[in-house]
Amino acid sequence: MIQIVEKRDGRVVGYNEEKIKAAIRKAMLTTEMGEDEALVQKITDRVGMSGKDRMTVEEIQDRVEIELMKSARKDVAKRYIAYRDQRSIARRAKTRDMFLEIIEAKNNDITRENANMNTDSPAGMMMKFASETTKPFVDDYLLSPDVKAAVKNNYLHIHDKDYYPTKSLTCVQHPLDRILKKGFVAGHGESRPAKRIETASIIGCIS
Repeated sequence: MIQIVEKRDGRVVGYNEEKIKAAIRKAMLTTEMGEDEALVQKITDRVGMSGKDRMTVEEIQDRVEIELMKSARKDVAKRYIAYRDQRSIARRAKTRDMFLEIIEAKNNDITRENANMNTDSPAGMMMKFASETTKPFVDDYLLSPDVKAAVKNNYLHIHDKDYYPTKSLTCVQHPLDRILKKGFVAGHGESRPAKRIETASIIGCIS
């Protein structure tokens, strides 16, 4: 019986049969015969009970395909398989488009984001490939719903988001309240505490 599921990104989560049911229903609704709740439950039970204790997403989806093909609803099996293929293509296309944008980018927002990275060089381009493919992972799996909503609505901007999984604070290593009260002291320079609101605002932006 399936207990644990390994996601494509490496995460491990508890088995949730509702996701299997939702995928089968989605395939059924695109066919002429439509939904068959009894068959949905039957296939879900067979997949869950016959599976190993720990399985990958792909292994579970393979089992769903087999059970659908064994049933009388070959039309649903075809739709389910086609949907899996489409999702696979979409995942690859997302990465492809991101890479092409970096390859073709010349002095735009992507190349200017990090002043320490020259994306015109092969090494810089490779770093940018890694950087841009890491950001969607941060959005999907590391940010809380509140933070994602704040970013989406432009209340918050996360600089160097690609460094988030490394647990490195990069540009946010100095607490703003301490800088405003005691000034800034680091290996690259120092400054006294701000006396004017305009100066404090500039320091806040830089931080």
